Amino acid sequence: MSLLNNELQTAEYSEEALTLLAKAIVPDVIEFYNSEFGKRYFKEWLKAHPEYQDGKQIA
Repeated sequence: MSLLNNELQTAEYSEEALTLLAKAIVPDVIEFYNSEFGKRYFKEWLKAHPEYQDGKQIA
């Protein structure tokens, strides 16, 4: 199978594996968005994506 095809590739992961991944990356994501750079980045990102400004698109 070609890695360049347009089909959506999916994989199933256990809940345990996904929980471990989340526990590993979430603290860094929170730290980034709490930093001054992260706050500026998010503000600029919202300007480029106004559909998310009211918070209704976030699932």
